[in-house]
Amino acid sequence: MVMRNLVATIMMMWTMTALAFASWTSPHPLEWEEKAPAALIPFPQKVTWEKGTLSIPTEKGWKLKGGVAKKKSIKIAWKGIIGDCSGKGKAPLVVTLAKEKLPSDAQKEGYTLVVNEKGVRIGAETETGFFYGLQTLRQLAANKKKLPFCKITDWPAFRYRGYLQDCGRNFRKVERLKKELDLAAQLKVNLFQWHLTDYPAWHVQCKVHPKLNDPKYRTRDVNDTYSYKEIREVIEYARERHILVIPELDMPGHSGYFKRAFGFPMHTAEGMKIVGELWDEFLKEIPKELCPIIHFGGDEVKIPNAREFVDFVVQKLEADGRIAMQWSSRRDLAKHENAIGQRWLDGADVAEISLTNLKGRTFDSIIGYTNVYEPAMMVRRYFFMRPCGAAKGDQERLGTIMGIWPDGRVDDKELIPELCNMWPAMCAMVERSWKGGGADGDKFPADMPSPDTEAGKAYRLFMARAASIRKTIFAQEPFPVWPESSVEWTLVEPMESTRAESVRADVLKGDLENLKTRKAYCGSLYFRTRDGSGCIGMFRKGKPGQTLWAVTKFKAAKAGNQKFMIGFDAPERSNRRYMGLPKNPGDWTPTGARIWLNGKEIKNPHTYKYAGQRRSGNAWQFDGPPLDPEELWWMLDPVELPIRKGENTVVIEHPFIDYNQAWQLSFIPLEQPRKSRGGKKR
Repeated sequence: MVMRNLVATIMMMWTMTALAFASWTSPHPLEWEEKAPAALIPFPQKVTWEKGTLSIPTEKGWKLKGGVAKKKSIKIAWKGIIGDCSGKGKAPLVVTLAKEKLPSDAQKEGYTLVVNEKGVRIGAETETGFFYGLQTLRQLAANKKKLPFCKITDWPAFRYRGYLQDCGRNFRKVERLKKELDLAAQLKVNLFQWHLTDYPAWHVQCKVHPKLNDPKYRTRDVNDTYSYKEIREVIEYARERHILVIPELDMPGHSGYFKRAFGFPMHTAEGMKIVGELWDEFLKEIPKELCPIIHFGGDEVKIPNAREFVDFVVQKLEADGRIAMQWSSRRDLAKHENAIGQRWLDGADVAEISLTNLKGRTFDSIIGYTNVYEPAMMVRRYFFMRPCGAAKGDQERLGTIMGIWPDGRVDDKELIPELCNMWPAMCAMVERSWKGGGADGDKFPADMPSPDTEAGKAYRLFMARAASIRKTIFAQEPFPVWPESSVEWTLVEPMESTRAESVRADVLKGDLENLKTRKAYCGSLYFRTRDGSGCIGMFRKGKPGQTLWAVTKFKAAKAGNQKFMIGFDAPERSNRRYMGLPKNPGDWTPTGARIWLNGKEIKNPHTYKYAGQRRSGNAWQFDGPPLDPEELWWMLDPVELPIRKGENTVVIEHPFIDYNQAWQLSFIPLEQPRKSRGGKKR
């Protein structure tokens, strides 16, 4: 009876998940996307594709008309178009910018875009609207050959679509920040939260207390400081691309440098006096015209005078005409009633937080810390989420901010976008926060829907757009996500690992009739993520000492070598919990995962300089070994496997041995087979 009830409960949960996906609907008809002649991210609110095209001219053939064309931001957008999209067409192409009355939802940032035999016309009420219209034109023209006839009316569902860079733990050069702002602007991102200070250092120039810039009080990037001139420069650079910068000076927590420099913490009477002087200087150097919103942290700290400290900082900011902002979850100082809250939390806490009953102005950062999950999971979470728990924003539901927190020491800062899957996650974030949507799908990314459901089709189409965008906007940037929705699995559900030997024999023979199985979809599967990352997945009740099997079949038109991205457990980039790198040559994991292709076991071709090492440690606060690319499977070279003509069968055996393990796998085909060269390895 107990087993029967357990099975009934599992079946009911699976049915509820399936029904939830069945009820998920795209915010736009998928036919619009299926017929789209170009990859657009975010996809427009309304679009009509019409018959006909215009030839894309050479750089000299582009012509821009309209009074707003003289504005600096428009010149920037225009330079991007003619620099990246110029083709070989001989006829000139006239782009006209014209003032146009738009629906109320679209007035601040909306635009219309019409392409026909007369040329291109962009209508908007604001400079921002024209800027975004030009970004859409840039994506339409990215093929450099033909510009499709179309009519677009577009506007954002949420006021803010943002991202955070943690430059307090890992200092980023100004030129790199500018490059990222350029790329983000092409996706219509309009907010950059600049996390400037953290445990290792106060990375802001300090005139009143120069000891804060002394390398001896720093633990990372000890010689790196942003001058006030550089901070103003970045803020102005972002403004020219219609991106608001919100500087964050994190206090009174995350301030180990302060106690090292002065000998006492921030919240003491002596500390608050210094804090006041720091704010006086910063606010004088960075005028409110550049930064109307200032973030002061307030996270992950308990102090006896919490209300006094928060009141002191908020009053200081408000006296200078600023809007205060602070982190706002149960681990933080209580939010001031006048401050904007930034909701976050990871781990099991996420499941306990409802965003549907928000009070006061709020940014949603619960969904998106890109250092927590592996790449596909972050894209899925953003794609199926509802920012602020709503279909669209309002005066309180302001939008979302994606957190890029490499946390652990990164010696080569150019690796950060790939370590943290920055660009694919940003594509999904801006897609949902621009489009909005009435369906709640953010509980299901760990158990992807069937490709024949609307949710499955929408995800496939989005991933196809992302694959195209990676070749244009992100051609020079790491983009560690690949189309994966074509992969379908049969899972042999978890059982005691003591049965593994006998079950393995049945699975390899294809004899699954007497085993409990279920279907799963997409190249990356999530059975049970770590407790610290929410403990979500298809088998979240799984326990160490269990094993499951995943079986997929695919057909090849010819024999040859095909590349695959293959990966298992990888560390979070903060607490570094994982099972480590495999010890023995040929092993895929230290936990005993195995792979068979057409009945023959496949060994891991990678070699590891840290083989057998776990390299763990709470890297978010203290210094440990720097992250190494070999610890993250998506930063390794693809694995090349010999495929036979016709049907191929892959079997993966995957034990679960420890709660620090992320019980997941990725097996993603990258390209069609090519002719084998005598079986030699790459």
